[in-house]
Amino acid sequence: MKQLKVQKNKIRYKAYKGRVPADALKILGQIEKLEIAAKSNLFGDIIEDDDVVLRDTMNNRLRTLKIKYVKKMHVTADGEPRKICQKNYGEDGETYWITYTPDRKRMKSATEQGLYDKLFTYYGGDADGLTFGKLFKEAMEQKKRMKGITNNSPGSASVQNTITRYYQDYERYITPELAKKNITEITPRFLKEYTINMINHLNEGRSTKIRKKAFLNNYKGILNTVFDYAEENDICVNFVRNRNKFKDSDFASLFDSSKKIANEKAYSPEEIDILDQEVERRMHEPTKYGPCYTNGYMFKLAKLSGMRAAELSSLKKTDIDFETKQIHVHSQQLKIKETMTYIYANYTKNERGNSQGGRYVPLLPEAEKYLRELFERQKELGIDSEWVFTDEKGDWVKNDSQYIQFLRRMSRHFHLNITNNHAIRMYFNSYVLIPAGIVVTDRARILGHSPEVNLNNYSFEDREYCKKAGEKIISFFAS
Repeated sequence: MKQLKVQKNKIRYKAYKGRVPADALKILGQIEKLEIAAKSNLFGDIIEDDDVVLRDTMNNRLRTLKIKYVKKMHVTADGEPRKICQKNYGEDGETYWITYTPDRKRMKSATEQGLYDKLFTYYGGDADGLTFGKLFKEAMEQKKRMKGITNNSPGSASVQNTITRYYQDYERYITPELAKKNITEITPRFLKEYTINMINHLNEGRSTKIRKKAFLNNYKGILNTVFDYAEENDICVNFVRNRNKFKDSDFASLFDSSKKIANEKAYSPEEIDILDQEVERRMHEPTKYGPCYTNGYMFKLAKLSGMRAAELSSLKKTDIDFETKQIHVHSQQLKIKETMTYIYANYTKNERGNSQGGRYVPLLPEAEKYLRELFERQKELGIDSEWVFTDEKGDWVKNDSQYIQFLRRMSRHFHLNITNNHAIRMYFNSYVLIPAGIVVTDRARILGHSPEVNLNNYSFEDREYCKKAGEKIISFFAS
């Protein structure tokens, strides 16, 4: 096998014995020009219907040229075409397209197009081959363009973190062997075996099995990214057609599929009282915990407003309206995972990167009392800052490394099963808003999510709905 350099381009092509015929080299040149055009910014983002038609036309042309190139190369020493046919293999009698290369290597694929793709790679038409890893990189570059990420524009923080998470999940779930595998060889059967082996490996040494939802969301997110890109570019059509055979239920026994009910994920009123009393104690020990116990004040506002940790960290004093008794929640503190830096985002989690004015949360009398007390102490200490919650220098509190860690340590100190601010939000919804008679739509607005999310994931007081409904129906008939 020797490598030949095609004139006027930098791509290296491999050929089995001898030289690549001149007419075949001409076809490779046409393919290169078409691929460059297809990957240029001109066709990077599909906007109009005409763009879709143009892209499909280019893909069809590429496929035709690659088949033409293979037919030029896949010949015997006498120049006769090598045989390509269909045969049944295995116990299931599955049908494959097969052929033999000049070195007597058997190649097979579930589709004729898949076989031509393999032969195109074999005869040096694609320097890297249609590997899973290569297509992942191409898919991510396309995703970056679609999200507006360029060399001059890094995109929003949430978009940057999403891209970073994709790369992290890829490193965690995709082995070098899978990354190097030609995508046309990744059948549903192969992928099931790969997935089973990987889950078993991840479960090794664990006291409990890995959680089903987190694994499948992240792992399948990588698979879908690659195979959606492959489908879009007319690659690996056989797998795309059969991808519905890859079902979550196939791996159910390998996961911890148990699901906590809502009241097991929320702090109880008794637990909130325990934490609240501890915060009060620390506030009165300035020698040990400082003259202004900022984390304690954050906890106080969280339990009286249901705000997210990232929203507490980004809260500005101008967001507090003591006259109307409202808190304007319209921002969050975000951490750029790649650079480990913190930024102010002018939108909340549910607004998904596009500011819609945020929401308003009632400023309860107890919350107002603690905020006024906090501002007075900051003034006494000479802390002049736009942020509500600051350190002694006036810098904002980092929600993940400061407030969240404080809450976790304090909860573990009292051997509580839950340790996060999300559990405070659930407490506020089900032990404060529901008993107060706040309707579900208003509860959802206050907490910053949809009514469906509020009912399904935050509410558990209404689990007695059947009993309550029966009592009301009986009362109706009695009257």
